[in-house]
Amino acid sequence: MAGAGTIAPPSGVPLGHHYRVLRRLLAANSEMLDLMVELEADLDYLDPGEPAIARRVMRLLDGSLLLAENLNILTGGAHRALYPAHAAIEHEVLATLRGFPNPASIPLVRPLEEAGADRVREVGGKAANLGRVRAVMPGAVPPGFVLTTAAYRSFLGENRLHGPIRKLFRDLSLVSDRQLFKERTATIRELIDASPVPARVVEAVRAGVRLVAENPPRLWAVRSSAVGEDGRMTFAGQFDTVLDVPTDGLVSAYRKVLASRYNDHAVLYRLAGGLAEVDTPMAVLVMPMLDVLAAGVLYTRDPNDASADRMVLDAVAGLAGAMVRGEAAASSLFARRSRPGEVEAGCLPDAAAGDRVAAPGDVPLAPGEIRGLVELGLRLESHFGHPVDVEWALVRDGSLMVVQCRPLRLVECESPGTESQDGPGPSPVAKGGMTVFPGRAVGRAYVARTVEELLASPDGAILVLRQAGPELAAVLPRVAGVVAEHGNPAGHAAALVREFAVPSLFAFPDAERRLSGCGTLSLDATRRLVFDGALWPDVRERVRGRSRRVFARVLDNPLRQQVLALNLTNPLAINFRPGACRSVHDVVRYIHERAVVAMFELGDDVGRQGEHRVWRLESGIALQLAVLDLGGAVPAAASGRRAVRPEEIASVPFAALWRGMTLPGVSWAGRTQMSLGGFVSVVASTMTDSRAGVRNVGGRNYLMVAPEYVNFNARLAYHFAMVDAFVSPVAENNFVNFRFRGGGAGEDRRTLRARFLAEALQRSGFDVDRRSDLVTAWMRRYPRAASEEGLGTLGALMGCARQLDMLMDDEASVRRFVEHFLRREYGAFA
Repeated sequence: MAGAGTIAPPSGVPLGHHYRVLRRLLAANSEMLDLMVELEADLDYLDPGEPAIARRVMRLLDGSLLLAENLNILTGGAHRALYPAHAAIEHEVLATLRGFPNPASIPLVRPLEEAGADRVREVGGKAANLGRVRAVMPGAVPPGFVLTTAAYRSFLGENRLHGPIRKLFRDLSLVSDRQLFKERTATIRELIDASPVPARVVEAVRAGVRLVAENPPRLWAVRSSAVGEDGRMTFAGQFDTVLDVPTDGLVSAYRKVLASRYNDHAVLYRLAGGLAEVDTPMAVLVMPMLDVLAAGVLYTRDPNDASADRMVLDAVAGLAGAMVRGEAAASSLFARRSRPGEVEAGCLPDAAAGDRVAAPGDVPLAPGEIRGLVELGLRLESHFGHPVDVEWALVRDGSLMVVQCRPLRLVECESPGTESQDGPGPSPVAKGGMTVFPGRAVGRAYVARTVEELLASPDGAILVLRQAGPELAAVLPRVAGVVAEHGNPAGHAAALVREFAVPSLFAFPDAERRLSGCGTLSLDATRRLVFDGALWPDVRERVRGRSRRVFARVLDNPLRQQVLALNLTNPLAINFRPGACRSVHDVVRYIHERAVVAMFELGDDVGRQGEHRVWRLESGIALQLAVLDLGGAVPAAASGRRAVRPEEIASVPFAALWRGMTLPGVSWAGRTQMSLGGFVSVVASTMTDSRAGVRNVGGRNYLMVAPEYVNFNARLAYHFAMVDAFVSPVAENNFVNFRFRGGGAGEDRRTLRARFLAEALQRSGFDVDRRSDLVTAWMRRYPRAASEEGLGTLGALMGCARQLDMLMDDEASVRRFVEHFLRREYGAFA
């Protein structure tokens, strides 16, 4: 039956011929894996319509088809069902490639009037939203122009920055050394600062100035408008804005905004949101500076009580920059939606007296101006179809201008102060502040006085801050809560807190003095109370779950699913067949697995004909290993036996791998300890995983050897590991490949183990690619000694990683076990 794995080799063909076919197939398989890793990087850094993407994809389509041909040669045509499966995938991939727009067709500059939702990939989120507003309310948005994402790509391309940036970012998600992270991002900013703006982009700046007016203004505002900004993620305060820029300073201001794309907190924020480098190219919005009397932020709904008939209005005299950064207090009030002229008193913090009531007179706006803002907010909400967060400015001529508009994140819960307590309960150690995001949090108090201390925040902490600013974005995915003395509930930090759903209080009087001596805190941001001790133990796990969800990758490019996704993960599953292949990666994985099995079956067949080639490995470790000699690795003296000892195998790469597997302290026996959570996770995963019934726990593992070659395929408990290596005196021919996937625990714990493997390998000199719980690592063209050392590392690592998913609970355990492994403290894994 085609595709079932039955082998019908031509009679009289020696095993050596099949070995040469297999070597050709495995070499092509390694090339396919390399190409997929390169394509993954291309999709992270290049526009999907770039010709380089199409070339890489076509090589993968052609190469995987050639792999299928080699497998059918090896097996006498047993897997012909691969051809229609491959053809169906190719049809989908080619259709996707044809659908991508050509980046060369995007102009370098557009007037703001031409920006809109249909051009968000060209002009970025901020400019697209303002373009939409200007289209229906021309007088409500200042004129301006946008230097598009094509200008950004031109800047990177003509200065040849793609390569250095890719190199610096390649393993950035694996770097736990914060100083190294800061050094790399600083290097990228320095590269941009030192690069000239291309002549055609300089001309685009001049053309943009001419688009705005025949007599251009003397001063300009130069602002970021990244793709993704003010959309699914806000990017609030992550990039630089340059104000009061003269016309002859626009080019250098443009470069400064581009460099701010690589601010430390901006990069961490992007990674936390699961966005690749290519997902957020930078456009830059240039607008005339306005003669502003007052400015601020308008929420067309109360974020903490969306059902209320009110808008929230914050205002300051002059520009609003310091207010939205959280550095200056604002006057605030509530304005009725149903009666735009009617104003309610707002509730504002006072450092000395707690809450105070703000009268309408506290706001630097006349009643008619407040009414005009409310009416403007209602029109914007109607146009966008949802509540909006509007940054506005009152110009000296009396006009109201919209300078930013984005979706407003709402909280569906009770308003602060209305939630009833569960019985009398303990007394709070502190209370007050303003609820920015409601809810409960439990964690250790951590006081951060500097940005460096903020970046060092431990996972699950409750941050105690003097000032809440945009730098919070770097740590919000992994902290439990925030209490800040200063911070504006309508500012950038507040938008980020709502985005990451972190219970938070701002404007909390004397937060640092009152909470710095505490250990574990329980924060009730809804009722604005802080308690000493852990009152709600179940809250910790919800925080961990939120953190892990934040880091899930956004896969919006269909090529990731059609080419790179791996769906065939269990060779023993009933759907491990050609018809179940949904990606090029699936085809490659299927072919590799069936080729290895085919060689062992051929070895058994040769043995039945009188030439013994398959042995059981006789060793002191708890692994069932079947050894296939591809020629010259097992001595003739072993031909009459069923077992062979490791020291009898004359294979350079096998010997190196085996040395690592048998280092003192590396255990292959059952785990002597595990966390309770790890045990529960394994039981739950086994009960809910439809593949569990076909797993071959502790089953036979395959080892193919030749004097300069080893292929090790192991199913260790619930996971799969593969080592494929060629080691010779000629460095140019040498390679070491490694793959690891799966585990008995739940997805979160499997991912933690994958992060451990990836960082340990990267710090041991391997190139690494990690996707969820799949880890791929490789060394290419290293000298013999270095290749052998890498194989020894893999041997030890596989032993240490066995069932490690049962021991790991959080990111801190990842870092701890990495250090244990690098210090060769293998007993910590027993």
